[in-house]
Parts: sequence; structure tokens; C-alpha cells
Amino acid sequence: MNRLHASQEDLLAFALDQTSLSPATRQHLDQCDFCQEQVICYRNTVTYLLPRLYRSQCPSGSALSDYCLPGALSEVEQSQISKHLACCPLCASELAETYQFLER
Repeated sequence: MNRLHASQEDLLAFALDQTSLSPATRQHLDQCDFCQEQVICYRNTVTYLLPRLYRSQCPSGSALSDYCLPGALSEVEQSQISKHLACCPLCASELAETYQFLER
């Protein structure tokens, strides 16, 4: 790479969601201790924040479980959770796991 370090945006995206890096950036990261430390720092930050922020705006776990059971929630609650699931991958993943469990 011509730059001293990889872009912070590339490193952050890689740290957050394992976004693929360009071959040049990947090669740079493999050789640059500073950029490797940046990725570790970003991952540590995510590890720290995720459990503290997760579900702060989400329905409770029991409400998500009830969502899977016909008639367990009011139409309003059902609609609210449905809208939330459309934009929250964490709850959508949890719901998918609940459905898998119920199918066993």
C-alpha cells in the first residue's frame, strides 16, 4: 500500500462484520502491527459495548418467544415486534433460533 496505514473505515468495517478487505489492504494488515492493534481495539470495543447496548431498544426475550406462539400477543404487540424485527438483525436471529427450537 502506498499509505502509511490502512484506512480506519476499512479496519472498522473488518473488525465489526468481517467485511472483506482488498488484497492490498489485507497484505498491509498482515504486516502492520499498528493496524492489527487497531482491529483488536475495535473488536474489544464491540465486545464491551454489545452486551451493554444489546436489547436496549428491543422487545424482551419473553415477548420474542411469545411472538412465535399464535395468539400469545395482542395485535398491537404483534405488529410492534414485527416492525422491530424488520430492522433488528439481532432479534431476527434470536427469533430464528426460537423457531428452530420449537420445531424440534
